[in-house]
Amino acid sequence: MQSLEFNGLRVEIFAPHCSPDASSVLDTRPEFTAATDSISSASSMPNTVPAASAQTALPRLSAAPIIYLHALDFDAASMGEIYELVSRQSGANFVLAAVYLNEAQWGNKLSPWAAKSPFKGVRDFAGGGAAHLEKFADELIPRIERHVFGAGKPAWRACAGYSLAGLFSAYAAFASDKFQKIACVSASFWFSGFDAFVAAHSPQRGLAHVYASLGEAEMNPKNPRGALCGETARNFIAKCRGAGAKAEFEQNPGGHMQDEIARISKALLKLVNS
Repeated sequence: MQSLEFNGLRVEIFAPHCSPDASSVLDTRPEFTAATDSISSASSMPNTVPAASAQTALPRLSAAPIIYLHALDFDAASMGEIYELVSRQSGANFVLAAVYLNEAQWGNKLSPWAAKSPFKGVRDFAGGGAAHLEKFADELIPRIERHVFGAGKPAWRACAGYSLAGLFSAYAAFASDKFQKIACVSASFWFSGFDAFVAAHSPQRGLAHVYASLGEAEMNPKNPRGALCGETARNFIAKCRGAGAKAEFEQNPGGHMQDEIARISKALLKLVNS
């Protein structure tokens, strides 16, 4: 596992075993060693190895897929567990890049536009999602993939997330052509204006597979927010199917803050196995 710092965000890269002669020497170019943008070694995880430098990229990863998963920084301990679970159950080689945000960044960088919060005690959404997606897609992704794959490319690239990060992933399906697969787990499909956004726009044509899931209690039709959440999720899936993607929607037992690790793992497993 390795850690990257980029514009106030921390990214952990989980990668599979590689051949013994694959180097793990870090890239020393200025863009990686500046204080605001650097890659450094982190403690090793079971069944993971450091991603190699751009000059000596892991040869067996040249055709591996990569999944970008936005997560709250206090959930970092769960990312290794998710990676191990999906790796073990799929038997496939893939790279997981966990992008960590603090609580203030979470409401800002993942909200596609400014909106009032429907929850008491929760600050309004600042709407920095479009700007974050642009920097994420155009700056962070190329740097990570140069480091992991060298001159090669991933087999496919996915954007995934839970809650507001799931909404951001759904937004990315429309607003960026960088991703072939999308996972939206217990996504905040109730977000103000997102239903209208889905109705008025079409997903990118390069999408191959989209997976979305919600807890049954999140879709409570007696609750206006729950009804909107379920309706928007189904419309989102229908739009993705219309764009030619394999798109599936799954209901899970329970409410929102329940079985997050299992739900995220299930979503990533669906992407890896497809």
